[in-house]
Amino acid sequence: MNLDREEGGGQCDPHARLLVLTRNFPPVIGGIERVVAEAVQALRAAFDVTVIGPRGGRQESSGLDYREIAAQPASVFLAQSILRAVGAARQLRPSWVLAGSGVMAPAAMSAARRTGCPAWAFVHGLDVTTQHPLYRSFFVPAIRRLDGVIANSHATAEAARCLGAGGGNIVCIHPGVDLPAIPCGEERIRFRRNHGLPVDARILLFVGRFISRKGLGPFIDRALLPVVSVEPRAHLVVVGAPPAQALGRGAQGQTDLERRAARLGLADRVHFLGPLTGAPLSEAYGAADVHIFPVLDRHWDLEGFGLVALEAAAHGLHTVAFATGGVPDAVSVPESGRLVQPDDYEGFVQAILEVLSDPQRSGSASARRFAETHTWAQFRARIESLARAQSKPTA
Repeated sequence: MNLDREEGGGQCDPHARLLVLTRNFPPVIGGIERVVAEAVQALRAAFDVTVIGPRGGRQESSGLDYREIAAQPASVFLAQSILRAVGAARQLRPSWVLAGSGVMAPAAMSAARRTGCPAWAFVHGLDVTTQHPLYRSFFVPAIRRLDGVIANSHATAEAARCLGAGGGNIVCIHPGVDLPAIPCGEERIRFRRNHGLPVDARILLFVGRFISRKGLGPFIDRALLPVVSVEPRAHLVVVGAPPAQALGRGAQGQTDLERRAARLGLADRVHFLGPLTGAPLSEAYGAADVHIFPVLDRHWDLEGFGLVALEAAAHGLHTVAFATGGVPDAVSVPESGRLVQPDDYEGFVQAILEVLSDPQRSGSASARRFAETHTWAQFRARIESLARAQSKPTA
């Protein structure tokens, strides 16, 4: 297996039909949703694409053949996805079936068997590491029978290899990032004023869903007070919310996180902005002084990539993160941040203070250059190339 092998080299019928099956699609916010949406955008440029996905996605897909299924309950969605996928395969005769995640592998395999075309899936960390008995008994066998999988990092690719995913046919394609304008000083001051922060606040930014793997609770418990003790202007700004749906367990509530800060006398140093997208999220990245990504090291609960670290780099913002899972693929040291050994909170605090000691953000240009090597345009080009190589004409 070559985790970085080239995908290109094939030719396709410009009117070939592809079938994409997903449980993750906008307007739901998240890294998987963005990956699938960008992949669909890439494939539409060269193929006729049909998507079977959760209800609500149609409003985000003008002109796309999008077929909706109620997202909840999950068991009903998954059962209906198999039936709808098989029906679509019989009708459309797709030349390639692509699943948006491991949970859609049974539907992808069922559809592909109807036409004899290849079936692939994106895998995102938990897809190949979760130990849930039902998942291991029903979904993993389908993942192994796939013709190939697309891993979002080298760590995910290695976990997929150990699982036997796609028969060992694994391609590593990193997610991408947009390249916004770097904010000016006035914009950074305006953000602070709009959110009730002191103008001279040094902002530690956390972006992500409130799940235990992301490590926000332990960071507050073990690292925030030491940072504030040395840098009294430090404030933690939190962007995110508990997940609406997730493969793993361990969702955290904002109330629990607020209580953790209050126990340390830091209630006024933690600011929850809720989930943000688009310009408001870009403003948060642009106003921050350091992005923190304190992901916990769990082999059964793998952080597949760490798209937020790449988004931070695109805004010229350095990330401090634990070196676990696919995070090292998303953080280039020292260009876009610092990596600390898992559970070394003393080292994590020191790395944050080192970044905060540079108020001019002199490393912003190097962070931006790293992000420029991981754009969504590059991601889309690789997905289209893979599709062209794998699409198999059907009778």
